[in-house]
Amino acid sequence: MTHIDELTYKDTQGAKEFCLEMLEQYGQTEEISRAKSDLYAACLTVFLLHKKNKSKLTGLIFEEEAFRLAFFGRLNTYKHSIVFVLKRVLRENAPALTEEVLTLLLNNPFRDENSKPYSDRWGLKFLIDEAMKAPEDYLSLSRENLQLIERFKKILPENGE
Repeated sequence: MTHIDELTYKDTQGAKEFCLEMLEQYGQTEEISRAKSDLYAACLTVFLLHKKNKSKLTGLIFEEEAFRLAFFGRLNTYKHSIVFVLKRVLRENAPALTEEVLTLLLNNPFRDENSKPYSDRWGLKFLIDEAMKAPEDYLSLSRENLQLIERFKKILPENGE
């Protein structure tokens, strides 16, 4: 992780290209273990949440489909990192993006609705509930975004799958 941290600090565009190439390689791998997915997720998370990208985070998520697909839909991303980024996505009040991100999370192969809040695993209900704990004036959600979130919460099983 030191490599991506240093690269992002020195050359943000180079770090972005590195992450995109890494994700392309990940996409070509047929079977991915949880441990290998964790490593890819950690690398991408270091880049996205780096202090040099603080003001660019939402733009990176909007612009780069590969980042959205990997971070939310294919990797075993650390749950609190997902919550952090999910809050920023939700507050953009972009219903199409909100729906895409929630759908990716819903279909993520590492999602586990039976997970406990204190475990390293995560469920979509947990992520939504944690993101919605942000102050109302911070999220400032549109009616359409609120309805989307509620729709996704309704399709999740009450007590896991």
